[in-house]
This record gives sequence, structure tokens and C-alpha cells, in this order.
Amino acid sequence: THTISKRTEFFEFRKLGRKCKIKNTKKTFFIEKMVAGGFGFSRKDGKVYLVKGAYPGELVEILVEKEGKDVVLAKTKCVLKPSNDRISPPCGHFKSCGGCEWMDMDYERQLEYKAEIFVDQMSHTAKMKVSKPTVLSTSPYHYRNKVEFAVNSEKLGFFRKGTNDFISINRCFISSERLNKLKSKVEGVLNEQRKFALNLDRVMLRVARENMLVFVSSNRINPPKIEEADNVISLKNHSHSVDKGYQVVHKGRSFLGVNLNGIEYTIPAKSFFQVNYQGAIKLAQTVKKYADEGENLLDLYCGVGFLSLQLADGYKRVVGVESSNASVKAAIRNAKINGIFNIHFISSRVQDWFSNEHFDTVLVDPPRSGIDFGVIQKIVNLNPSKIIYASCDVTTFARDVKAFMKSGYSFRTATLIDMFPQTHHFEVVALLKRNKGRH
Repeated sequence: THTISKRTEFFEFRKLGRKCKIKNTKKTFFIEKMVAGGFGFSRKDGKVYLVKGAYPGELVEILVEKEGKDVVLAKTKCVLKPSNDRISPPCGHFKSCGGCEWMDMDYERQLEYKAEIFVDQMSHTAKMKVSKPTVLSTSPYHYRNKVEFAVNSEKLGFFRKGTNDFISINRCFISSERLNKLKSKVEGVLNEQRKFALNLDRVMLRVARENMLVFVSSNRINPPKIEEADNVISLKNHSHSVDKGYQVVHKGRSFLGVNLNGIEYTIPAKSFFQVNYQGAIKLAQTVKKYADEGENLLDLYCGVGFLSLQLADGYKRVVGVESSNASVKAAIRNAKINGIFNIHFISSRVQDWFSNEHFDTVLVDPPRSGIDFGVIQKIVNLNPSKIIYASCDVTTFARDVKAFMKSGYSFRTATLIDMFPQTHHFEVVALLKRNKGRH
């Protein structure tokens, strides 16, 4: 039990160079564990407190942001007793940006927290006890191959989490160094072309063998020359989104090329692809291990065919389903480039697609919102012996696993890939198998 006397006490937090003064012990909490969402978990007076910016074993003073009947959302006002694993974050934007919530925590400890969050969420949501999974690490810094920036005059930056407050960024510590250099060049051009800069809503930078620069505006624009950019594209839309709109290629091509695990991919400007190439390789290797070999494999939410193409040599036939037409066209092109002809891609919403074909294995890699219940039933009706579930959200993953278990499948094993170092996010790859007696 952790208590504090009512008299005012001072604790010097040397690592962060702060002093904390306790005035109200009612707002002082001991953090028990990490939970989904990257919150520190604490309990007091019959309520659960989910605290941003707090780690297990710490004593913190909080500021309440939202109070419900049983759950209180809060943020750390002051760290009274810090964890020994806290570090000084290397990025000067850490406190203001909010994108890298865990950059003040030792990286090895981050990996341990992610494993603990997985176990806790499986217990809380799926109602099952699992052992701590293996967590495959990636480079802790400069791993992102794609970054989307907001624009303010000639500056590129981010919005403070949960707000519209613009923060100018000098150098992003999780962005590829090549993208950081390209960002500086773009800002230099925008500084000279102020009229053009005022028309911009967002700028996306992407890198593979070459780099790509995408300007997003609600108007039709003609970008100035930027020598350092291999591919320059504009998107006209009113949503500020970088995955839709009228596209014009001003320089180079409309896609990037990258080779992962010996498979060549083309990635269109508006298509999704894993933002961490090192993590993508480990993801593919893990999925391939779980998939093993078989007759027919179905890949739902297949994108540009990233995982489908990795698995094609182990199956006689592979079918991929994806709602994005641009991604399906890229997937077909990618199969042709690699000389893979036992694969068929279908442009359809997964919710709308139907087949009477038998599949040994179903691979599903849905968006963060998880799998619709109707799609879960559709997968169950296909009666595959194996389901491989790749997920970037542990909460919806645990919810969906529970639904599969109610329908005759059992959870066998899972591996975590740290696709997003310095944040609470991670990728889960799990193997589910059909129970004996279910036909």
C-alpha cells in the first residue's frame, strides 16, 4: 500500500528536471500496470483511473479530463516517484507533439509493456488467460517510411493530439532520415513559393528505393520544381485525406517500388502499405510460419497483395479481397511482376463478397476497427481449418477472437511485432484453429 502524509512534501524528479509539490493527496495515484490505449492503470475509491503519461510503479499526481460513473480518464500532472526506466526523450518536440507517447521510456521496457497489455486485454475482453507472447523488436527510431504533415504557411508539422493546434517540427525522430531531409527541402521551396503554400492542406512524404511527395489541396494546383523529389503528385479533395481525390502526376510515377523478402511491390500513392519496412518483413515471416502450406488460402483486406504474395508459394491457389480499386490494380500488377499466377484478386468490400469455395486457411488483416460481426460469420461459414488474424488494435482483436471462439475456434498462439516503437501501438499476429468435431 502506498500512502503519503498530509503534510506538504517535495520530491525532486532529477531525470526530467522537475520538482513536484503535493497539495492534494486525493489526486495522488499509484500506477499498477499498463493497459490498452497506453494508459497507466490505477484504482481508488471504487473507480478505475486511466492515466496518460504514467508508468507502472510510479506515484503521480493527476489532472482529471473526463469522469464517468466507474472510469476516470486523466493525465499526469506531476511524477512524484518515477520509474527507474524513464529516460530523457531525444526529441525536443516530445512534450508538445504527443505522437510518441512512450519516448520517455526505455525501449526494452516498452516491449515488455506491450506484451503485458496484450495479456491484460485478452483476459479483460476475450475472457481467457494467455502467456506472454514473443515481441519482435524493430529499430526504435527513424523507422517510418511514410509521414503526413499538416501545413501552416511554409512550415510542415503536426497537430497536437486531440486538438487543431499546429506544431512546427524540425526533425521527427521516428521518421526516416531520408524523409526528414526531404521535408527540409520542401519547406525551403514553400518559403519561396508562399502563394502555393497557402493553397496546401497536407503534404505526404513516402520513401522506398525512390521518394514520393504528395501535395493535398481543395484546389487544383501545379507544384513548383523540387529537385530532391523523385515523384511529385497532387491530390484535389475537400477532406484533407491522402487516400482519395483527383490525382495528377507532375513528376516521375504514381507509385513506389520496394522489395521485401524477395517479393517486388509497387505501392500507389493512395494505397495503404506498412509504414515500417523492417516490421513488415517480420510480419510476413510470422504469417508465413503460421500459414505453413495448404490447398486454398483466402486473404481478406489484402491491400496491394503484401501478404498474399508472400504466401503464394505455399498454396495451390490464393484469393485476395480488397475494397480499394487502386490497391487491387497494384496487387494484380505485383503478382505479374513476380511471375505469380496462382493468385486471384477481387475488388469488393469484404462485407459484400461471398464464395462457396472451400479454403484451408483464411488470413484476415482488417483496419483498426476490426472485423464486422457479419464478416466473422462469413469466415466461420467457410469452415477453414486455420484462421490467421493480423491486427493493429489489441482491443478489437480480443473482441473478435472471443467471437471466433464462440463459433468453434480456439486461440493457439500469437506473436507481437513492434511496428510502432515509441508509441503504445503494436501489431498482433495470431493463429486460430478449428476445434475437433466442428465440421
